[in-house]
Amino acid sequence: MADKIPSKKSNPFKTFCVATLLRGIMRLLQFTYRVKVIEGESRLQELCDRTSPVILCAWHNRIFFMGGFVESSLTRKGFKITQMVSLSRDGDIGYLLGKWAGMNVIRGSSNRGGSKALRGLFRVIHKDGSSIIILPDGSQGPIYQAKAGTIVLAQLSGAPIFLFSFEVDRAWRVKSWDKLIIPKPFAKISVRLPDPLHIPRELNKEQLEEHRLRLENALND
Repeated sequence: MADKIPSKKSNPFKTFCVATLLRGIMRLLQFTYRVKVIEGESRLQELCDRTSPVILCAWHNRIFFMGGFVESSLTRKGFKITQMVSLSRDGDIGYLLGKWAGMNVIRGSSNRGGSKALRGLFRVIHKDGSSIIILPDGSQGPIYQAKAGTIVLAQLSGAPIFLFSFEVDRAWRVKSWDKLIIPKPFAKISVRLPDPLHIPRELNKEQLEEHRLRLENALND
């Protein structure tokens, strides 16, 4: 299921060319970055050693650097992870980039096919034992506002939420809803992997909102 690409009116050749160009740029930039994990360095090894899945969570505008970091630090070492990308044409490009980075990919977003995508991710966790990446502010935002889907998935699956963020000394900011961060060549990047969040199985509506805010505040901190 995770490998199925929805039928869309997009040009496969153009999509492939754009994805290839982007991957080349990303890999070239990644080679120049000076990366240091300043919080939670031991969690990278912890993730690789785990036998049970986790939910790796970051804001949408961190995805440019995060993709390369996950590939170099996790998937190349055998870490099994599934990424959800949107059903848009940009998502077609994201699908290829995710596959080339060694991830499984499932299609969906909070705006289009969100419930179906969450059900798919839940099955991936339980049937495949795969960890997943979720961007909790969704495919269209609002920026830095977590949606409840991540908490619901953690609640039902029992998987802990591992947080990912970074600071960079110089970067470009794309004029998009998420203000995508693209670290400039030779940028100094400080990566943070803080303590994971554990979500109880039983939650009422108020408690669900409390944990949603807890996730949002943790990522913003």
